[in-house]
Amino acid sequence: MANSHEPKRLNPQELSELHALPDDAVVTSIEAAAFLRLTPRTLAWTRSQRPESHPPHLVVGSRTIRYRMGDLRAHMKRRGADMEG
Repeated sequence: MANSHEPKRLNPQELSELHALPDDAVVTSIEAAAFLRLTPRTLAWTRSQRPESHPPHLVVGSRTIRYRMGDLRAHMKRRGADMEG
């Protein structure tokens, strides 16, 4: 049984498909968390508790959260730069 505290592991095909999406593609919170190597719970926590360290998100309707792939890629680059410098 998988540990619920671990990020969802994408198989190579899913990972390839996710990385191939254009910057304007919109993905779910679960997909965004997997792309960022976080759990969905951690992604939700940073959205509410540390918005300055959270990638931009879209609110669809009253409660549905989505992310643009371009924003996730930019967030990963910033996060990588923060770790290096």
